[in-house]
Amino acid sequence: MATTKRLPKPPKTHAAVTKLIRYVLNPSKTTDEESLYADSCNCSLVGAANQFRAVRDRWDKTSGNYAYHFVQSFKPGETTPEEAALCGKELAEALFGNDGFQVVFGTHLDKAHLHNHFVVNAVNSMDGKKLQTDHDFIRRMREENDRICKVHNLSVIEAPTDNGKSYAEWVIAHNGGFTWRGMIRHDIDELIPRVTTFKEMLKELECNGYTVNRRGKYLSLSPPGAKVNFRLYKLGNGYTEEDIAERIMYSDRRLAKESKAKPFRVRVKAYHLKSTFPIRSQGKLRGLYYVYLYRLRKLLNSSTYSNVPIQARHDTKLFKEFTEDATLLFDSKIDTVEQLLNLYYQLDEKRHKLCVKRLSLRKELTYCDSVDVAKSIQSQITELNPLIERLGNQMRSCERIYERSARVSETNREISVEQSEVIKSENVKPQNNNTEKTQKNERNDDNVSRS
Repeated sequence: MATTKRLPKPPKTHAAVTKLIRYVLNPSKTTDEESLYADSCNCSLVGAANQFRAVRDRWDKTSGNYAYHFVQSFKPGETTPEEAALCGKELAEALFGNDGFQVVFGTHLDKAHLHNHFVVNAVNSMDGKKLQTDHDFIRRMREENDRICKVHNLSVIEAPTDNGKSYAEWVIAHNGGFTWRGMIRHDIDELIPRVTTFKEMLKELECNGYTVNRRGKYLSLSPPGAKVNFRLYKLGNGYTEEDIAERIMYSDRRLAKESKAKPFRVRVKAYHLKSTFPIRSQGKLRGLYYVYLYRLRKLLNSSTYSNVPIQARHDTKLFKEFTEDATLLFDSKIDTVEQLLNLYYQLDEKRHKLCVKRLSLRKELTYCDSVDVAKSIQSQITELNPLIERLGNQMRSCERIYERSARVSETNREISVEQSEVIKSENVKPQNNNTEKTQKNERNDDNVSRS
């Protein structure tokens, strides 16, 4: 079995291409006691980097990616170095050599699994066109690799599985962070027990702010606040249209069986939910943002999204901005919108004066003849740049606070309502248990009196 992949960060300079080729042809990795496992197509191993550059210069393609790096890995113990090198040569000729691309490749023997490295010149030596490593090329590379493996009687991955997560998303989810796909999966899981058909689930998602799109045979969802669409089948196992419909059907049957049980009534006592935050004046801007930051922090450290408004989930992506805004409010002691506007006008005036001063210094620097005076002026400009940038950031924070304060207050209210409902549901359970114990004791007393 062999797998192929394109490595990220392709070289963009001649020095980087030279360094990459030296790594691929490293004798300590590509040689054993008998032979050297390295070869090339449309160029020679000696001076390959200079030959790559000559082709780029001839076709005037001296910008962008200079080369590409690919890897072909084999299952440990399945093949020999000779056969691995032969498979690499066949793959290089099929993908690059026959089309006029220069490629250098070597078989590395320093790991438990044998693997081939390919360095391909980004510019075609025959027509000057650049190599396009898009999805079609990756698919073609996998097909050629599978064909070569079958010819050499090596195993092939027949049906690769996809768990619907990239490595970056897996790391975020593993650390308890927020991801759009995780939010969509959670919302779908929450809706499945409450709906009876797939169409009803889509309507519920639209009511919750989702955008449902269908292009051809693929259905995609865009949660509120997201700028991209997410296809259902890419969410992982159990989230295709067929799988979700089957889960809804199974959940509907299970609930129908459970509904046959006799219902019971529980009397719920009224109670008052006390605030758990140290700032009492939550209506003011400082208290409002402190409470909201506290709740966003809890959401970031939590792996569940139950009973959380959709807007709060979206704001976890903007946690850094909310932290900067809260810092400005506390440093400047801003509690009202009037104070916020006064601060904004003061910052604008200071920034305008500094910008005028910097502009005059730049004009002086343009017509300055003395080197010492020019250095002095340049040092003054260098000191002004961070001050102007900091004032600009503070002004942007004021603008965000002015735009978001009403929404943050509404989201805080929704979170408080959700928390109160959770506490009510938690209080119901022990009361239910006490009711059952009381009924059981009454039955025992009746039996004793009868006896």
